[in-house]
Amino acid sequence: MLALAGPAALSVRAEVDTEHMFGFTEGSDIGAPRQLEAEIEEIGHFGREGGTYSTFATNMNLKYPLTDHFRIAGGVTVTRFDSTGVTGVDNINAFVLDRITAEFRWRPLDRETWPVGLTFVAAPFYGFVDDVSGQQASAFGATLIAIADRELIHDRLFGALNLVWQFQRAQPYATQTIEDASLLGFSTSFTTRIADWLYLGAEARYLRAFDGMALNTLAGQAVYVGPNFYLPFAKGMSLSGGWNIQAWGQSIGAASNFDLTNFESQLLKIRFAIDL
Repeated sequence: MLALAGPAALSVRAEVDTEHMFGFTEGSDIGAPRQLEAEIEEIGHFGREGGTYSTFATNMNLKYPLTDHFRIAGGVTVTRFDSTGVTGVDNINAFVLDRITAEFRWRPLDRETWPVGLTFVAAPFYGFVDDVSGQQASAFGATLIAIADRELIHDRLFGALNLVWQFQRAQPYATQTIEDASLLGFSTSFTTRIADWLYLGAEARYLRAFDGMALNTLAGQAVYVGPNFYLPFAKGMSLSGGWNIQAWGQSIGAASNFDLTNFESQLLKIRFAIDL
């Protein structure tokens, strides 16, 4: 199938979408004005302290650029939680409606006409479960991202930088306890064109977890590294993803070289996008 995709991709090489090119790191492109895009994204989290842990979140999104510089989007997430014997997390095996999300992207600088592309993202959400334990809860929060990317070697090598701030408040129905948390992250990724239809790269991410919505008290930190891929296999269609492994981490008050209290051991993302 990939061999057949090569000739079809010749016409889209100049139309690659850097938003999807860098794995968990994001690019600045937002799509063509008034071109509706559908996206299905599967994200897996694996491994936490003390037991077996995995989640598989399916994000279904519709994205609509209003202009060359502004895009709106909305989506819904359903998640499968499987946890046994994990420290601080009740045992669970359930498939749940996770959250609904809105997203707004403003791109003041287009990478085609400026030295770098620059995009700002605001993505508020309302959740129906705790995003770690999967227990029924009322939750809300947002993800804010500053994105910069650049074509480093024409039609060959691309790079991106992200600065991320996430914050949320969750109130599990079982305990009625308010739980505030936030995260600050920095990531960089580089991707190179291997063939007309295949881009491969690698990324590194540094994440800091905090108690409190405003980065109040440091709870832990982790470094992730891993490969990513991007396949624009037909005009207006692409498959992309990334795999992250925790290379180092530190939970406050623990002596381990990994933080499996606030973060997972491995992350996996697969995304299919199509213009409608």
